[in-house]
Amino acid sequence: MVDLTRRARLIREMEAEFVPDYDAQSLPSADKRAAYALEHIAFRVSRIEQTLARIAAAIESALPPKA
Repeated sequence: MVDLTRRARLIREMEAEFVPDYDAQSLPSADKRAAYALEHIAFRVSRIEQTLARIAAAIESALPPKA
């Protein structure tokens, strides 16, 4: 079962971590579209990276301690 409250909180946290560094009002339309596309890609890659980090941490915590 999906916990919608937890999912919404995680998405808000992840969205807050990415802030674009360009002025969309002064860009030509093609550059603006490219900037928006790159912003979208960066956000998605960031979410994937964070998810993989959590998965790796969970796997490491489930492994027996090294001797």
